[in-house]
Amino acid sequence: MQAVLYLHEKHAVVTPRSNNATIFSVPWVGGMLPPAESYEAWQRIRSFLPRYQVMPTCVGFCMLVKNDVLKRFGLFDESYSPGYNEENDFICRINRYGYSAVAANWAYVFHYEGSSFGPRRKKLDTDNRKLLLGRYPEYERKVADYVRFNVDPVETFASLYLPHRPRILFDLFHLPALHSGTSEFALNLLREIGRLVEDDYDLYVGIDQAREFFAHELAGYRIYQDQPHSPMAFDFVFKPSQIFTWGEFRRMNRLAPRVAYVVLDIIAVRCDYLSTAGRHLLFRKTAELSDCVFTISKFSRSDFAAYYNTGTPMKVIHLGTNLGGTAAEFRTGEYILVMGNDYVHKGVADAVSHLNGKWPVVVMGGKPQTETQPENVRWLSSGGLSRQHMRELLVNARMMVYPSHYEGFGLPVVDALALGKPVVVLDNEVSRELAEITGDRNLHRIESLSQLKDSVLRVFEHETRAPETPLRTWRDVAEEYVAAFREILARDVDVAKLRARWDTLLTLESVCPSDALQRGSGPSSARARHGLGRTLDRVAVLRRALRSVWNGTSGHRLAPWRSPYLREKVETYTGARMPSTGFLEFSGFMWRQRAELLRVLKSKGKRER
Repeated sequence: MQAVLYLHEKHAVVTPRSNNATIFSVPWVGGMLPPAESYEAWQRIRSFLPRYQVMPTCVGFCMLVKNDVLKRFGLFDESYSPGYNEENDFICRINRYGYSAVAANWAYVFHYEGSSFGPRRKKLDTDNRKLLLGRYPEYERKVADYVRFNVDPVETFASLYLPHRPRILFDLFHLPALHSGTSEFALNLLREIGRLVEDDYDLYVGIDQAREFFAHELAGYRIYQDQPHSPMAFDFVFKPSQIFTWGEFRRMNRLAPRVAYVVLDIIAVRCDYLSTAGRHLLFRKTAELSDCVFTISKFSRSDFAAYYNTGTPMKVIHLGTNLGGTAAEFRTGEYILVMGNDYVHKGVADAVSHLNGKWPVVVMGGKPQTETQPENVRWLSSGGLSRQHMRELLVNARMMVYPSHYEGFGLPVVDALALGKPVVVLDNEVSRELAEITGDRNLHRIESLSQLKDSVLRVFEHETRAPETPLRTWRDVAEEYVAAFREILARDVDVAKLRARWDTLLTLESVCPSDALQRGSGPSSARARHGLGRTLDRVAVLRRALRSVWNGTSGHRLAPWRSPYLREKVETYTGARMPSTGFLEFSGFMWRQRAELLRVLKSKGKRER
């Protein structure tokens, strides 16, 4: 403590770390530990902490003060007698002259709080705090700023350095309440990972808006519903998806000292009409700052590297399938199943136009380009169908056409091959990769959709047969992920990368605060505003947001489900695919997404103030 005190002229007061000393406690978050455990945690993190750090105040249980400072500014103010907040007053007083309090991170003193004042403690603290804030109104703000921006992340996760059963969070907070390729990947992987790690780790599933929608698949798992000030910390957070918002990355970083996610593809930045400058930066920075980045194909890895001109390490783990496990699944169906969605790169409408009405066609995803469609074509909207319904569509198909120009992997292709279906795809790097890993002669590649009709003519009459070589299963996939998880958890926390993540996110937070942290940005913020004022504010925010929607849906106000503006905005801000076929589909979507849509509307209203 003495060495730290005299490192610089403006170091005026030093307090050590402790088991019970507010912001000097170890750990300072997650609840107070017994003294012996606190001391053990401090011993384990001590070498990772800087020798000292400037603090907003000190704690009176143990302070070392420079004699020169006492001579110049005097002792504690006796107005605070017999105690409480006298040290805070002293620090605020000398700080106005440019002197600072510091923490000696390599010193530790036990503190048995409350021993000095017994039952008088609460009243003394209340009365003296009023006096302190009257003199130094900056006190609460600077303590809140320290807690929000300046706590070392190693301190935040100090309790994880004690012996414990490791905890993994499987992050599904991104899932909307609908079925998609993203949810199919995540839920299949979760099922198998859960079985593989149950003996060694506590696995939690983080999910919010889609919890009820996926209730059947999530039965039996420990569910974690995030709260901004939850004391729970995890050893590792894994997100089986891209990271599309800084808020997602901020939450992962807040919950664990190790984070990893999966790059599915980068179409959202490759296509300029989908991309923004912010998303371009987000994709690059999250890859650089994460402890591990997985991809689902060599193509996804090379595409990221080529687009960003970077060598960020990424681990390729191909997807799998659990279809084709029973003889009853191998049926020679009746129709061509065209799969995709209505994004341009999926090529669905183009593929249907090239089939020329010759065969029965079922289109999963996308939408008709004209009001009149051939009688042999049936369109189904994606998202609302159950996983069982999707499986039955594949089983009862005669073949599949997957006309996408850009894919990270192409999970439906592997599912169809597992069921013995001929599959026609465009020839590109990812389809060649699929041909290599499956070795399946049922995979037919064409140079362009102009060759689609001829390719279908050649394979439509083929009988459905089980693949000659069994395809990779989800169990195989999960084993690779779990092996990587074990490797990550066996290593010490990468403190340099942890601090780099926090520094980046806190810098962003300082200029663009998150809603959650705004609500708790200061100790007195919640008490400062009257309840009626808060209600009126919320009404005003919602009114502005609804006015914005009204203005933006001009020409479609009596049928908003037809509005291109509304569709684009909802899909952009929620990440969910919005059906556009009619009132019933639109109403069902709006009801399922009601919580996320209300959040978006409120946020938009605040920005328009």
